[in-house]
Amino acid sequence: MDGMHSACRATDTVAATSWGLRLRCGAVAGAAGGLASVVVLWLMVEPVIGRAILLEEEMHGRHEAGGAHEHGATVTRLQQQIGGTITVLVVGVLLGLAFAVIYARVQHRFSEETDLGRALSLAALAFTVVAAVPSVMVPANPPGIGSSDTVGRRTLIYLLIILVGVLFVGVVFALHRAAVDRGIAPEGRWLLTAAAVAIGALVVFSVPHVEERVPSVIPADLVWDFRVGSLVQTAALWTTMGIVHGVLLHRERERESVSLMARGR
Repeated sequence: MDGMHSACRATDTVAATSWGLRLRCGAVAGAAGGLASVVVLWLMVEPVIGRAILLEEEMHGRHEAGGAHEHGATVTRLQQQIGGTITVLVVGVLLGLAFAVIYARVQHRFSEETDLGRALSLAALAFTVVAAVPSVMVPANPPGIGSSDTVGRRTLIYLLIILVGVLFVGVVFALHRAAVDRGIAPEGRWLLTAAAVAIGALVVFSVPHVEERVPSVIPADLVWDFRVGSLVQTAALWTTMGIVHGVLLHRERERESVSLMARGR
């Protein structure tokens, strides 16, 4: 009887601390993802941004006066780089916390048997919805390239695509759950999911997009390098976050299990 009460108390302790552990794992995973994103930012994206800024100065005939202008600027290029780095790290931690909360709610929806597999599946899904699909519909442009008149509309469409994607994922999960509850065979569930994905893709790609022509004087490789670098940066964030979150959560579960067994004896 005492052993049973000890096990119950241990279970209550684990339940009380589980959210704290989840959020801690999420914050650490987000910080790791942010750090990976920063590495890609400095290796792939920042050099392209520097080229774009120089090209913009040349296009406006301010290349020779650029040094004097930069000294008089309120925010220098170095300050922008440092601020951008800090922002990426902070956003990574915040996304990690959100990832931990969402993972706790939807982990049972994934077929993988390990936390690492489920976390990577959720990270891949998040990358697809938040980055990959919107980047195809609204490709990113380096600073100073593109019309400032379309920034507001591009941003609105980008957010709309993300919203539609999130809603679509929720609908797919709900359909899959309903199919399981009704006893539909796995083959039928896969067909239902595939049909839902096809319909969702049609809806997303029917969203109006902004036609923005890149000036002919802009090298095509500059725009391409920036878009690829931005996508790789986001992929590094989500991939690292998923791996670290899965590994940390697996270790925490093992510790909780060992602690529970020790207290139950």
